[in-house]
Amino acid sequence: MTKFRNYIGEAEEDLTLKITQWFMDNPFPKDSQVHDFAEKEGIDAHEFESKIYAIISEVFTGGRSKGKGEYDAEQMKMGIEVEKEHSTNTLLAAKIAKDHLKEFPDYYTRLLKMEKEAEGK
Repeated sequence: MTKFRNYIGEAEEDLTLKITQWFMDNPFPKDSQVHDFAEKEGIDAHEFESKIYAIISEVFTGGRSKGKGEYDAEQMKMGIEVEKEHSTNTLLAAKIAKDHLKEFPDYYTRLLKMEKEAEGK
């Protein structure tokens, strides 16, 4: 956990970071584990839930694309498959793909070309 905190900077070490890190360290927790964590940290259950909802909302609505826009169907198909390396959740993979495609509409064609070139070396 120290390396991650050093990477993102001490200034961001707040309740949101603490909750996010806990979920990263405890994927798919039972409800009782979530409540135990909140209680251990002295976090009000309603405040805790509000922070969790805010984190989830940021994941799905933040980023370059803000979840909006039209994208090339083939690029999206390629993108979703590539981004499943980050999440098995198709909607999250699509969100990540949209963020990349917002910056470069042919992002996944470029990525495939780069990967093929790298394999050849």
